Amino acid sequence: MKDRIYDTIIIGGGAAGLMAAVECKRLGQDVLVIERNPRAGKKIAITGKGRCNVTTLNHDLKDLISKYQRNGKFLYGAFSRFTVKDTMDYFQKTLKVNLKVERGNRVFPESNNAVDIIYALQKEIADDILPNTSVLSFETEENRITSVVTYKGKFKAKRYILATGGKSYPVTGSNGDGYTLAQSVGHTIVEPKPALVPVICKERWVKKLEGLSLLNVKIAALQKEKEIVSRFGEALFTHQGMTGPIVIDMSRYIGDALEKGEVQLSIDFKPALSKEVLDRRVRGDFQIYRNKVFKNSLKKLLPSSLIPVAVELSCIDPEKKVAEISKEERERLVNLLKDLRLTVLKLDDWDKAIVTAGGVNIKEINPTTMKSKIVENLYFAGEIIDVYGPTGGYNLQICWSTGILAARS
Repeated sequence: MKDRIYDTIIIGGGAAGLMAAVECKRLGQDVLVIERNPRAGKKIAITGKGRCNVTTLNHDLKDLISKYQRNGKFLYGAFSRFTVKDTMDYFQKTLKVNLKVERGNRVFPESNNAVDIIYALQKEIADDILPNTSVLSFETEENRITSVVTYKGKFKAKRYILATGGKSYPVTGSNGDGYTLAQSVGHTIVEPKPALVPVICKERWVKKLEGLSLLNVKIAALQKEKEIVSRFGEALFTHQGMTGPIVIDMSRYIGDALEKGEVQLSIDFKPALSKEVLDRRVRGDFQIYRNKVFKNSLKKLLPSSLIPVAVELSCIDPEKKVAEISKEERERLVNLLKDLRLTVLKLDDWDKAIVTAGGVNIKEINPTTMKSKIVENLYFAGEIIDVYGPTGGYNLQICWSTGILAARS
């Protein structure tokens, strides 16, 4: 290997790196993938809870780009040249992996097994992957990379694609090494921060709700009573705070706001009902349970594990007969159900973050080719770039499109 001059060396065997390698190979290039792990595709294996949420079925380019929380417009070049439809066709027709569409336009392999995606990407380039190898540095001449230096020696190529990922889930090999390599040849790095990550809260009572899943709720993040961001959908209590799709989608906004001051989460358990309608609903339930004590009157309104916490926070005597509850107490309960507050302490750590916010500055990358504007023969693909989107296949779509574009360019 060391005596050859490859057409393309790809540093990083994750989703973007493997996609780029497959396309380079299909274009007739002599390619080498340098991967620090014993096997490539380690992070793909844990995406979508082991099923791999391949992409989101959104064919409206403008709407698709609007979903990206960071630098979405930069992705126009990649997404217009390798679309969601192209991704579906590539996996199903070229790589022979059958896909299916589930609720929320989420796309998965029919087998429900992420390993099938990894195998499909690897099978054409299995002999071109150098595992258990980290790139230590670049050797350069003027504004070109001439070789990569590893503990196993130097490797040379005409072109290089940097696809090492960000810093999220460091156990999968994403430890930020790629940023150091990019900086060494003149690129600037926007400070990496955890994104799509659980939120840790101050209130101790959340531990009592650990594992409770909430459906069709609205959660807003507030600072000085002003809404920063809000989402509607599914959330989950943890022993330290909250997670779930809508919470982690808001997490980076929350993290940025925390740098300026206190942030609270406001949970609306009944977003489809106004306070007035919810009050009528509660009055109806109270009429049914009028001879019971308060703590036994909320079965039709709340999940069983939430009832003791709601009773405690309402400051209504749990043993009080429902018929004796005052209008003021009932209104306090309604307000609680429409606006339960949690105080955010911090975001969870890198090992819980799904993706990275930050990375190689997009101003230094040509969006129509993924080519460096600083180094003549360097390209970028995937999470190492300062872009990210919500859960639901959006971030893997970045990997597929930028990987393909870098290979074809």
